[in-house]
Amino acid sequence: MKEIINGILARQQQPHFKKLALAEFLQHMILQSIYKNGFFNHLVFTGGTALRILYRISRFSEDLDFSLSKRKGFKFKSLLEKIKKDLELQRFPFDFYPKEEKTIAHADLRFSGLLQEFSLSPLKDQKLTVKLEIDTHPPAGGNQEIALVPEPISYTVSVYDLPSLFATKLHAIFFRGYTKGRDYYDLLWYLGKRVKPNFKLLNNAIRQTHGKKYEIHETEFKQKLLEHLKTVDFKKVRAEAERFIINPGELKHLDLALIENLIQRTY
Repeated sequence: MKEIINGILARQQQPHFKKLALAEFLQHMILQSIYKNGFFNHLVFTGGTALRILYRISRFSEDLDFSLSKRKGFKFKSLLEKIKKDLELQRFPFDFYPKEEKTIAHADLRFSGLLQEFSLSPLKDQKLTVKLEIDTHPPAGGNQEIALVPEPISYTVSVYDLPSLFATKLHAIFFRGYTKGRDYYDLLWYLGKRVKPNFKLLNNAIRQTHGKKYEIHETEFKQKLLEHLKTVDFKKVRAEAERFIINPGELKHLDLALIENLIQRTY
């Protein structure tokens, strides 16, 4: 495994991207463990990391996000212990710090020594953290499918289809309480692929967080998205997204006029 990692890191020029690439390989190992231990019978992979791993979008991601699809028999601590056992067998030990709240179960998986081992930090005790989060009360309406990840290691995942992934991203874009530049990078990708969002899932998510008065339907979606974009500070968007986008030339695409034009052409 560590020979594979060295090859992956060698392809990255910037030290910051090397750290993100190392974290991404750990994400693959965690996902493989989840698959191996049968937890995709309970979980659906979602979020920006799903786009990165399954569709190879050109930006790194930080967190592993899931929705709980089957509650019966699922134990969060058991999931973490199985992952820990599998990664320790591969000589990737970590400590985990779980927390289960009303609708979210999350944990920081903290790997000690790896950054120094791969010459990414002079400090032996500096930790590399991979965050894992599960929505334990997800909105209904998402459509699941099975997808194969063939490399750098092989496994399969249960994941939302693209319209459902787009719906969860739109919910974040419309209602997240802060600017996250990666949301708008992902929006560009979905628009470029002409993906039609899963409006059932989108509106079920909105009802959970904001009630019925904010529903967004297909006939008004285009206008509401255009109106929302006018409230966005794209300077902040580019600043937040910069450290995750592999090709810095793509930052110029995070531009209001360009995105508005793409929406007009897409819908």
